[in-house]
Amino acid sequence: MLVTYRWLQEFVDLTLPPREVAEALDLAGIEVARLQELGVGLEQVVVGQIRTIAPHPRADRLSLCDVDVGGECLHIVCGASNIHEGLHVPVALPGATLPNGLTINRSKIRGVTSEGMICSEAELRLGEDAQGIMHLPPAALGSPVARLLGLDDVILELEVTPNRPDGLSVMGVAREVAALTGGGFRLPPVTVTETGPAVETLAAVTIEDPAGCPRYSARVIQGVRIGPSPDWLQRRLQAVGVRPINNVVDATNYALMERGQPLHAFDFDRLEGRRIVVRRARPGEEFYTLDGQRRVLSGEALMICDAARAVALAGIMGGANSEIAPDTTAVLLESAYFDPITTRRTSKALGLRTEASQRFERGADPAGIVPALDRGAALICELAGGEIARGVVDVYPRPIVPRELRLRPGRVNALLGTALPAEEVRALLERLQLGTRPAGDGELRVTVPTFRPDLQEEVDLIEEVARLHGYQRIPEALPQGTAGPEPRDRGQLLRERVQTLLTGAGLHEAITFSFHAPRVFDQLCLAPDDPRRRCVRLLNPLSETQSVMRTLLVPGLLEAAGRNANRKNPTVRLFEVGKVFLPTVDGKLPQEVWTLGLLLMGLRQDELWDRERAALDFYDLKGTIELLLDGLDVRAVSARATEAIPYLHPGKAAELLAEGEVMGLLGEVHPEVLGAFDLKSPALVAEVNLEALAAHVSPRKGFTPLPRFPAVFRDFALVADEGLEAEAVCRAVLAGRHPLLQEVRPFDVYRGDPIPPGKKGMAFRIRYQAQDRTLTDEEVNGIHEQALARLRGELGAEIRQ
Repeated sequence: MLVTYRWLQEFVDLTLPPREVAEALDLAGIEVARLQELGVGLEQVVVGQIRTIAPHPRADRLSLCDVDVGGECLHIVCGASNIHEGLHVPVALPGATLPNGLTINRSKIRGVTSEGMICSEAELRLGEDAQGIMHLPPAALGSPVARLLGLDDVILELEVTPNRPDGLSVMGVAREVAALTGGGFRLPPVTVTETGPAVETLAAVTIEDPAGCPRYSARVIQGVRIGPSPDWLQRRLQAVGVRPINNVVDATNYALMERGQPLHAFDFDRLEGRRIVVRRARPGEEFYTLDGQRRVLSGEALMICDAARAVALAGIMGGANSEIAPDTTAVLLESAYFDPITTRRTSKALGLRTEASQRFERGADPAGIVPALDRGAALICELAGGEIARGVVDVYPRPIVPRELRLRPGRVNALLGTALPAEEVRALLERLQLGTRPAGDGELRVTVPTFRPDLQEEVDLIEEVARLHGYQRIPEALPQGTAGPEPRDRGQLLRERVQTLLTGAGLHEAITFSFHAPRVFDQLCLAPDDPRRRCVRLLNPLSETQSVMRTLLVPGLLEAAGRNANRKNPTVRLFEVGKVFLPTVDGKLPQEVWTLGLLLMGLRQDELWDRERAALDFYDLKGTIELLLDGLDVRAVSARATEAIPYLHPGKAAELLAEGEVMGLLGEVHPEVLGAFDLKSPALVAEVNLEALAAHVSPRKGFTPLPRFPAVFRDFALVADEGLEAEAVCRAVLAGRHPLLQEVRPFDVYRGDPIPPGKKGMAFRIRYQAQDRTLTDEEVNGIHEQALARLRGELGAEIRQ
């Protein structure tokens, strides 16, 4: 929002210079982005009058002018043809630097001394005419041109927040300045001289949608003459960023910038039936706006129509079929209140944002509609002539009543940390033109005028008190209470231990988005009825690629691996500790489950001249998980082969089990899934439910001293069915839970002669050890035979010693 300092002075008594006014607004929460002085470059340009004109002795197209600049006559060489004696002109004195960068000095032109320059509009950056001299109205000779043209002014550029529609007008800013500085606020008088027939005999208004248009007012002005606006009005509009068009349209724009209420002027003779109808658009209805664009409307758009057709998009832009034209002689002037939500939605849907829509969508002042209408009609009559019809058409079926709020001065001081008396609080609010009255128990009842729709609760009034009292005057105080870290729960401690262990193992932590595209389920080859497809959809996603909450960590890690591979980083070791979001049966907030995801891809070791290239495989991933479980002191977790995971390679996938419960999975990514994620190298992934794992993690790690006595090892081999897992053999050996049987590990697998087809040979090593003595062969042999007997009985294995 642009306002000028001189314009503000018409509404408020100002003694502060512009920069201090800007500082006061800044401190009150209304940001002034910058100050711009209008008269820069015109400091040494004054009003002069041409006394005599003579031909230049050495140039046919130049003239010698004697120009009176107030007590001094300058001899100036001039090349323009539109000059005559007695003309008032702008004169740049020697030493002046004009807005176009030209510096004026005394100089000889074709042998004749010129003591300044008579300027054109273009040279002063006040217009586009560069051929002729700028003509000025009669004024005191020697007086500054900037003052004569109203350019001794400063523009304040305000950044108005969306909740302050009153800040989008000179009057609203002036009201704020008056409250902050204590200057008197006043409204310039508006005199409407009604000399025409009664307005009811000329026009009628019907509101078919009072929800979209609670109030619509109109006046009729007849006998207008369309032409350019006077220079003062054009320059004032240009200063606040509005392009002058003609005297009628300029009058509506002037009233808009002055009062914040958009007005629209229709060519009255082009309105069918001389009536206005406010209705919703028909779905698919087409309309040509003033900018010449065809707009296809939805059924939500609000339209201004005559008896036959639409003539304006309500609150946004008028139509080409009723605009003010050079031959317009009668005007219907509209001033209305349109629903902010309807205006905002239509403006956004059409991609059409105007000065009017900006104000209506934030909330115009329903009580200011008729005063703004009177101001616009009086200006049109002043600038374009004509006569104003008697009366106003004002359709207002359900008047909007000002809001009344309760304010407790004690609550004000409690929130702000001040000790303001109730009378001072009341005085501060009344400076903002808020009505106040005592309501008993020291409370106040505050009537909020309709130009402040942002004030809806008691706390909003307290903020107003803080702004006017001055944020900088609120005493500083340190917060009370003891500071210290919040105690961390068991889950936090587990996640920290997982992060420490995995980074120590050489993995890098990744943080991926919590949402992804629905297509990742197809990329993972999940069946249509797979429960992992059940996800939470976002109501307002940033894009389709981020429209559902993740139920797996694997897609994000695969995408991260793809980005690394595309950037020539083929070896990737990543882990992520994050939440997955599982929908609940009642459809309320999803269940958030802390999960660990791992991804390995590329080479086991960096390439070196004396080593072979070895790729990471399933056992590297399994070993990483075993390292993690060992670091967490988890012993109850085992692995079981599976082919039920569609995005993992058959024969290279397993589930992690704890007491029969599946708590994770691991394996090599299926080749089809690799292609879907644009990966060309094998990748290994794992997911572990950390909340399920936490139940098997000992909160306190025990200490066992290093054994002082040697261990005894026994090896055995067996022949078993091809489908027998080494894990099953280890479980069977350890099932006796003998304290001396410490560990069992596989160390060989053999297929071929003399092992029959469908069978395989496996070799294992058992460690026996005691903490207090050296074991004898007799002790170990007995325990060993019991273990082998369990293998024969439970697994039906053939033991080969």
